[in-house]
Amino acid sequence: MADHEDEIMQGVALSISVTYTLLVDVCQVLPVPITMPVDRHIPVTDAYPAIQRVADLAGELPMGEAQSMRLYMGCIQLLAGIDLYGLCATRYMDSRAEGAAVNLIHANSQLEPLLLWLRTDGATG
Repeated sequence: MADHEDEIMQGVALSISVTYTLLVDVCQVLPVPITMPVDRHIPVTDAYPAIQRVADLAGELPMGEAQSMRLYMGCIQLLAGIDLYGLCATRYMDSRAEGAAVNLIHANSQLEPLLLWLRTDGATG
């Protein structure tokens, strides 16, 4: 069973990385760009406060309320996914792993359309 759990945890870790990369891309094209830590391996001790900072600033950026809410929701869903992953790493439970994965899916569903908007309408509006 441990191999199955390790495989799931690797998948969730990869999903966290992909979602974080998406957030980094969003932050680079915001009306007021926000620099995020980027490196081959970013420790959660660096990434977590950076994500929290973006969530805190989301409402202050010069863009529409819907876009600010997408950024905020994407950040808090990513943070929740990271939290559940950490709990799961301490004591594995399928529900925690699934919860982490669902949070990351929700984060992506907010950040992907925001990135598209920023690259198209946001650049002109």
